[in-house]
Amino acid sequence: MTTTIRIERSYDCRPGRVWDAWTKPDLMDRWFCPNPDLRVSSHADAREGGAYRVNMGGEYIVSGSYQRLEERAVLECTWQWEHETLTTLLRVEFAQRGSGGTDLVLVHSDFTDAADAEATREGWELSLDRLAQLLAG
Repeated sequence: MTTTIRIERSYDCRPGRVWDAWTKPDLMDRWFCPNPDLRVSSHADAREGGAYRVNMGGEYIVSGSYQRLEERAVLECTWQWEHETLTTLLRVEFAQRGSGGTDLVLVHSDFTDAADAEATREGWELSLDRLAQLLAG
């Protein structure tokens, strides 16, 4: 049995801006880590089959490959921590809300351990709070 995380957020900006924050390394570096004290360095070849790698302060490194990209609509990629063997699947959906907002749905699936899933949920919640700050600025 596997565990799935689902988180929904709304942002007061267009989907293109939110999409860019997920696919452009210079923007990812500013929010893609739950701990604001860690220096983030990322690489993203945002195309189907392309790879990404995010170094969160040297100790935490995650990487994967993009499985599906529909610009400003769907981002789906594998997710694997460098220090673990488990590969999970991350899917992020972006939908325009009204004339200028974005509804985001994050689904992170295939966890084999509920505690790992919960820790990942907490990390995403904090990271998505940082994304909101970036988008509001």
